[in-house]
Amino acid sequence: MTSSAADTADVALLSAILGLILPPGVDPAGLARTMLTRFGTAGAALAADADDLSAVAGGRVQVVVTLPLLREAAIRLMRTRIRQGSLLASHDALMAYLHAVLARDSLEQFRVLFLDRDARLIADEVLAQGTIDQTPVYPREVMRRAIRLKASELILVHNHPGWNPRPSREDVTMTRRLEQIATVLGLTVRDHVIVGNGGATSFRQSGLL
Repeated sequence: MTSSAADTADVALLSAILGLILPPGVDPAGLARTMLTRFGTAGAALAADADDLSAVAGGRVQVVVTLPLLREAAIRLMRTRIRQGSLLASHDALMAYLHAVLARDSLEQFRVLFLDRDARLIADEVLAQGTIDQTPVYPREVMRRAIRLKASELILVHNHPGWNPRPSREDVTMTRRLEQIATVLGLTVRDHVIVGNGGATSFRQSGLL
């Protein structure tokens, strides 16, 4: 899809949503274009925080309440789908889910997907949150949680606020440390995924794990 086609599709999507919730006399297409000028994409608009949404929407509570609910509903639907089988057999669905959850978060967070021996999702949990470019990771907490959930495999995930999902040297070092500790405990670190607005990097697919 070209950029122009994507923009048109985003205007149509936001216009349809806004048309259902705005009072008569408010132009949904006009507000949709204003939101896209501010946020860039429909996805970014859905992920915007309440203050930003309120400012762009002129304080309309319908917009501030409804758009985050739609995003949460979409994320829960995607999570349900990835629970239905092996995550290792549905890489595209997993990456789409992680991108929806993390790509536009303004703060860095570290989360772990805990899998059973058949690579089915047991839990997806945020284990640490940090600043705009740094999140403390405590291997002891990761492994303690894995043992408590009776997980067999782990997929590590964190975001880089912004567009660049390239692993840093610290990311690589931390991943290898967690992998070593997991091996001692009979667990497997299956992957580490870094998500940015411009895409995602899989350590396993990149040969880093």
